[in-house]
Amino acid sequence: MNKTLYMNSEQRNFFNNKVSLIVDSLVDSHKLNKREFLQKIFNAAFKLIPEAEKGSFYELNGDKYIPIFLQGYDYSIIKSLELSVDEAFNDYECSSFSDIDAYEVHISERNDSRYSEETIEIFKKLGTYTDFTCLYAPIHVNGMNLGVICLDNFNKTGFSKMSKKILKFYAQLISNFYAEKINRENETKKNQEIVTALISAIEIKDIYTEGHAKRVKDYSIALARELNLSEELIKDIGTAAILHDVGKIGIPNEILIKKGKLTEEEYEIIKEHPLYTKKDLEKISGFGKIVNYAYHHHERYDGHGYPEGLKGDEIPFPAQIIQLADSYDAITSKRSYRDAKTSEEALEIIKIESGKQFNPEIVGVALRVFGTHKLNNEA
Repeated sequence: MNKTLYMNSEQRNFFNNKVSLIVDSLVDSHKLNKREFLQKIFNAAFKLIPEAEKGSFYELNGDKYIPIFLQGYDYSIIKSLELSVDEAFNDYECSSFSDIDAYEVHISERNDSRYSEETIEIFKKLGTYTDFTCLYAPIHVNGMNLGVICLDNFNKTGFSKMSKKILKFYAQLISNFYAEKINRENETKKNQEIVTALISAIEIKDIYTEGHAKRVKDYSIALARELNLSEELIKDIGTAAILHDVGKIGIPNEILIKKGKLTEEEYEIIKEHPLYTKKDLEKISGFGKIVNYAYHHHERYDGHGYPEGLKGDEIPFPAQIIQLADSYDAITSKRSYRDAKTSEEALEIIKIESGKQFNPEIVGVALRVFGTHKLNNEA
């Protein structure tokens, strides 16, 4: 009786330890990029499966699976290994996410007919040509096997049920990661297409603003880089900048391209375009804070701007950057009611408006960036 209790307790402790290690392997995973995440998960799986003596993680690249992470193998040998679908998955079929599992196979000797001579030679150098056991799990998303984790044992002990469950768990986790990444990429592509369509629409409507959105984006990114902002924020600023005027689609043409001074009533109508921009961008998923960056690009540092009359730090800092970039391009571009001014003339106006229309910190940066033509147009 005591022996049974002791064994159950030992098994319980073993299981709890495994769970604890799994939880530890997932801590802060959301902060990692793709390569860091996959490396961490692969290392965790190898650590948690005691029978694994060596291991490899293959990722689909074109029509071949190539090794991207290793444990125990010589990279100088395995780096040239490229496996076709047939070579990477022996008698394996997976039709859905729920079919993902861990599979154990003992290889007495490789079937030479299934591999090229070069691949066979690599297997021999690695010691994976004969007499070893492999526990492998596919990375499966939307009907495609995007990769495979292989853990190898050379002591003829095989793999426990617990080890198979652990590898299956991590394979599902990685498959889900790939699925989310693909969904994000598809959403980004769709949003880029929407952005392109919106910009084209406003530039067709107002011939004087052709190229304006792209220039404001480039100027905003140059300012943001000089301010040492994060790459993620710089990317969001670029997106907001190129979209800052899409609400002008809702402004009547006779006002938008009017030659001469606007009446007070017409100016009030023009001032509605940030609200239209906000409403348009809120319909696009994944834009988050970008909406507010574009919405507030006509606020003034002294609080006398629109649409909400925000002042100083009340205005999102990215919106303050876009506001100055927008003003600089507007001043240096030809409009229906005036000719373009030079960069030097524009910077003099911006200096005068420091602390009034513009944030003094951003003005200082603008004088360096635009004054020396220190522009980096890469998003």
